[in-house]
Amino acid sequence: MILQRVCLWGLVALTVPPAVGQADLIPAQTLHEAGLVKFWQLRLPLERNQRLRDAYLVNDQIYLATQDGYVFAVHADTGAIRWLRPVTRSGYRLKRPCHAGRRVIFVTPTTVLQLDRVLGKGIAQYELRFAVGSSAVSDGFNLYLGGINGRFYALDVWEHMEQWKAGMRGAITSTPTLYKEFLFVGSDGGDISACVAANKRYRWRTAVSGPVAADLVADANGLYVASQDQSLYLFDLNYGRTRWRTRFSGPLYEPPVLTPELAFQFCADDGLVAVNAAWVGVEKRVRWILPRGRQLLTVDKRFAYVLSRDESILVVRLDDGQVVHEIPAAGFTMAMPAPAGATLWMAGADGRVFCARPRGVPFARRDDLRRALLPPGTQAEAGEAAAEAGKPAEEQAEDYLRGRQIGRPVGGKSKVSKQFESGTGGE
Repeated sequence: MILQRVCLWGLVALTVPPAVGQADLIPAQTLHEAGLVKFWQLRLPLERNQRLRDAYLVNDQIYLATQDGYVFAVHADTGAIRWLRPVTRSGYRLKRPCHAGRRVIFVTPTTVLQLDRVLGKGIAQYELRFAVGSSAVSDGFNLYLGGINGRFYALDVWEHMEQWKAGMRGAITSTPTLYKEFLFVGSDGGDISACVAANKRYRWRTAVSGPVAADLVADANGLYVASQDQSLYLFDLNYGRTRWRTRFSGPLYEPPVLTPELAFQFCADDGLVAVNAAWVGVEKRVRWILPRGRQLLTVDKRFAYVLSRDESILVVRLDDGQVVHEIPAAGFTMAMPAPAGATLWMAGADGRVFCARPRGVPFARRDDLRRALLPPGTQAEAGEAAAEAGKPAEEQAEDYLRGRQIGRPVGGKSKVSKQFESGTGGE
């Protein structure tokens, strides 16, 4: 029944702009006073007793997961619902998905699921021989993820074969990060390792004083590691040297949200803290602390837009942290940070999803909605993907989400190495 309702919504989206006839989920006047305007809004067709639990923005797509394992895929720019599928079991939290070309890849505690990220059709599903601890990242060729067994794995996206694996000190629950050709991994034992992603050739290894469960993030400034030793670290990308360390009042369980100048780090004991990211010429590392702050939504040249702990949007001056506007956002508890796009995306457990942008940005048109639901060249791209996989187009177009093994088993010839040092892949 819920699938039929989503299909019906998709048909409506092709003929009318989103949110026509709906009351504003956030007051238009308060948005206007802050220089913002509603770009789109929607209410997901949830079933009775169904609630949203997780929300992720990945490239141009938002993934919204319910407590019973269903995932909605929403086009971030238009609010068009692309598909709905069961992904994990009831009661399990959805780990952050990743993209590899036209594929979206989900990992559950023991399974990898690959779907067409635009159409939602199943491409592959296979069981793993280890219990997954982290979310996965992909460079388009390999899938990188950690296990609670203290081992880290690189799996071929297309053939599902293990390319290499390596040991770490402690379970790996922190999502690794890719920056250029390098892969960075953290563990509950406090280890931080860097290697060449393609072949695990050793780059450097260091350690922090406490477990690392927060996802790792990197930019041109370096590698950011939020640790349960109450510290946020910035490490040099090339050699692993500590560029700076900022101490907080409590353990850190979430990664910072980055801009070129600031790292916005949440700590339950402090609130949202704006940390100066530069590693030279900084006299004061912490620029400001916002005790009410919960999650950064986005920034512009002058302001940070923050979702507060008490369900408001706070417009905060970047230079001193003073709140200049407050917009009521009752029920919105999930932010999808987009610091580079000057766009606010939020969701509530009741299925409301909201997008706001600065005044003057052109609104989505019907043609934009059509392209979001069925992009030009979809059929041609499916044929190209089938040719690359060496399968008939008809077989490639089939939905493989049937719970059976696809491709060769994971494992085989590769051995576990104690460090990221061999540079030889699966020996």
